Amino acid sequence: MQSTQAHLNFSEVRDGIVIMRDGSLRMIVMCSPTNYDLKSAAEKDAIEFAYQGFLNGLHFPIQICVQSRKIDLDSYLDGLDQKLADQTNPLLAGLMEDYIFNIRDLLTQVNIMDKRFYVVVPYFVAETAKGNVFKELAGTVAPQADVSQTSKQFLDRKAELIQRTNSVAQGLASIGVRAAVLRTQEVIELFYGSYNIDESEHQSLGNTQDLITPVTIRGGQPARPYQPQAKEPEPQDLFSAQRINPTPQQSQPQQIQPQYKPGGNQ
Repeated sequence: MQSTQAHLNFSEVRDGIVIMRDGSLRMIVMCSPTNYDLKSAAEKDAIEFAYQGFLNGLHFPIQICVQSRKIDLDSYLDGLDQKLADQTNPLLAGLMEDYIFNIRDLLTQVNIMDKRFYVVVPYFVAETAKGNVFKELAGTVAPQADVSQTSKQFLDRKAELIQRTNSVAQGLASIGVRAAVLRTQEVIELFYGSYNIDESEHQSLGNTQDLITPVTIRGGQPARPYQPQAKEPEPQDLFSAQRINPTPQQSQPQQIQPQYKPGGNQ
């Protein structure tokens, strides 16, 4: 029995760096959004030229990811209801009541989404870049083992990856986008929310430093695949249908005997 971690493409998260199974590294940069439609024509041209210069200045590939999640405002509305109950000013209480009503009515009509933007900066190992199509096809049939690396190799590659990430952050700053590199806890929370969308809305992830086991094993009996029940054979004609599903015998009506009370009228 393999753990769920055996099916992931990365093997470890260390120092804010995602270590892939092939030995390559990733750093994730969270970016602030900008409202492009509200900019003037001159500001739009400046942003486009700065973005073009940012892309042309890169000598390595990057990945831009956009994550959309539904915002859960139940706790926010519960807090407003508590403040409304404690409000002594009638004017403020009326305004708060109208505000809460409008928010609840808006939630019944549309889904309020939260968008987050990320830039993934990779560092590929030289040996991995030499792979061909046959190696990739072989990896799909039989997963390859994790590529090990020494501490010195990891530190050298980490220094190169940090330099690349700094250049990406500076390029984003020239466009007017603020960038922040995710730390280890934040990276794990990002993966947890991506792989467990429903659970992450109601159950937050604890501190990863409190974990004492590398792998979480499922207890109890092993899960079995779902097996649908066998369908009954369809009858070919009415005679077969009568033989398969015979008509239930009609039960005789139960005769109710009249009851007489002693000393009463019959």
